[in-house]
Amino acid sequence: MPRLIGVAGALDMILTGKQLRAKKAKKMGVVDDVVPQTVLLRVAEELALKGKPKRKSSWQNWAMGGNALGRSVVFDQAAKKTREKTRNNYPATDAILDVIKHGLDKGMEKGLAMEAKRFGELVMTSESAALRSLFFATTAMKKENGADAEPRKVTGVTVLGGGLMGAGIANVSATKANLPVRVKDVSNDGILNAMNYSYKLLDKKRKRRIISKAEMQKQMGRISGTTDYSGMQGNNVVVEAVFEDLKLKHQMVGEVEANLKPGTIFATNTSSLPIHQIAEGAKHPETLVGLHYFSPVDKMPLVEVIPHAGTSEETVSTVVKLAKKQGKTPIVVADKAGFYVNRILAPYMNEAAMTLLAGESVEHIDNALLDFGFPVGPVTLLDEVGIDIGAKISPILLAELGERFRAPDVFDVMLNDGRKGRKSGKGFFQYNGKKKEVDKRVYDLLGVKLKSTLSSHELAIRCVLMMLNEAARCLDEGVVKSARDGDIGAVFGIGFPPFLGGPFRYMDHIGIKRLVEMLEQHEAKYGERFAPCDKLKAMAAEGGTFHG
Repeated sequence: MPRLIGVAGALDMILTGKQLRAKKAKKMGVVDDVVPQTVLLRVAEELALKGKPKRKSSWQNWAMGGNALGRSVVFDQAAKKTREKTRNNYPATDAILDVIKHGLDKGMEKGLAMEAKRFGELVMTSESAALRSLFFATTAMKKENGADAEPRKVTGVTVLGGGLMGAGIANVSATKANLPVRVKDVSNDGILNAMNYSYKLLDKKRKRRIISKAEMQKQMGRISGTTDYSGMQGNNVVVEAVFEDLKLKHQMVGEVEANLKPGTIFATNTSSLPIHQIAEGAKHPETLVGLHYFSPVDKMPLVEVIPHAGTSEETVSTVVKLAKKQGKTPIVVADKAGFYVNRILAPYMNEAAMTLLAGESVEHIDNALLDFGFPVGPVTLLDEVGIDIGAKISPILLAELGERFRAPDVFDVMLNDGRKGRKSGKGFFQYNGKKKEVDKRVYDLLGVKLKSTLSSHELAIRCVLMMLNEAARCLDEGVVKSARDGDIGAVFGIGFPPFLGGPFRYMDHIGIKRLVEMLEQHEAKYGERFAPCDKLKAMAAEGGTFHG
């Protein structure tokens, strides 16, 4: 560890991979000084020659200094908090704590030797291999256009709809892609909502001194609004983010073609409606494409780019480039029901709901999948996304893909009781500001008699197997172009555990033959929906893998 970094201040930064602004780092004691680059070397030499500077007295500094008992308490607390966050899924965090403590106890030379040893051990773990595969995959994707044609230059973005999704799309277009944005909504309230959304995010950065007031004003100045089609003639990309209603989306296509110049790209942010249906009747279907963002847009890294049969290569490459400028990782997926992410998510969520109806508690279900490595449990996720959204998507998937997508009788019962999730203040949980707790009345409402029969591991595997099977089908049907894209989509879109590398790399880790056996065992126990797909059975017979 460099001489100028304080151990106590560095612990949290190292364990979380957190980036710090220079002034914040100095305040925390992570660095000794912050100076202009022109005098950096001179000041560093002076500090090195002076020796370790005196720091403000604190209990933590005293404990970390020379008191073995105090140091042990600090590291025990750090280990406890870290394991609560990682749920023991990331072995590097334990190794980091061991190495730092060993170095403090035994000296720098022995600390460095321990660091080399533990690093060598970690490099050989499956977690390291999975995380490295994601790094190289995302690095490779940065060089790709998603299509053979060269992208055109985006001159500005028009966003149709000032709701949560529209506001988020406007924000990343203005603040990350640095493009002029025009928000169109049917009311001034919608425009104000979109403007306020970006203002709050930028003001938070200003208060934390990440950006200056002048920079905040500059970024806000890129966003404007209107209730008609004025002031957007210079924008050559329209992103539509209105309600999931086919008739309304057809209306938006017609209005854009009537009011904006020919060649304007129309990107529809839909999570469920087929893109080819939205393109029906369009005068220029070649410029229409799906661009599916995930909520909240400013945080979720994935975007699905969905061309229909008539979408031009130039349109695809242009929106892929735009998504990258917005700070997103785009994957190109086929125009089929649910696209990719929602298609593999739906059977996983349905299975979680079935375990609930069978008597497993909400807490047990969520904790089982958190222990598996997902960032949120499936019940919490449904409440966050909105039970009403799930109710809209489910029938579309059932109609297009068959009985394995039939959702348990949960949605209608919950919605009839006014339970849409967090947005309505109650769902499976009851909300009071930022606080939430399981609403026990849900069990009576759904006729659930709590009687847990599954271990945490059994419950998690039962839900995840449905996702894995569907992911294999998606690759077989060309919904995703490669196992690499399928892994990236699942990790960045729904938080599939990164340390497992994505569903396809995880299936390779299990072994395809063993995976088929597990699916067949679940099929015998729970029903036909677990039947392994043809792709997996063929691979099991041939000894194949998804990644070479």
